[in-house]
Amino acid sequence: MATPAEQDLVVTRGDTLTVGVTMTTNGSTPINITGRVYTSMVRQNYDDPTPAATFTCTIISGAAGTLQLVMSAASTAVLEPQNYYWDLQENASGIITTILSGSFVVLPDVTRT
Repeated sequence: MATPAEQDLVVTRGDTLTVGVTMTTNGSTPINITGRVYTSMVRQNYDDPTPAATFTCTIISGAAGTLQLVMSAASTAVLEPQNYYWDLQENASGIITTILSGSFVVLPDVTRT
């Protein structure tokens, strides 16, 4: 059983958050992720039944092992400034693996449009 890599994220409420992820075997050799599905959610507590927010996960290049996670400004605008938790899961032909996890900090904003 592999432990997910830890990656903490910070966003200012009302901002768009974009996270790039590259899957590699040793830090440089890409893993082909073509056909895999990725899901990423944020929750205030690990066992909350409903996520506080979700990322849109898009494979940029399957062969290069790159994907992009985007949380819209509208999604972060409704989050209270506080600490949350997030993770990124991969579904590879029904095998579910948590790839990344960590804290998700929402900072207060001043300018609101």
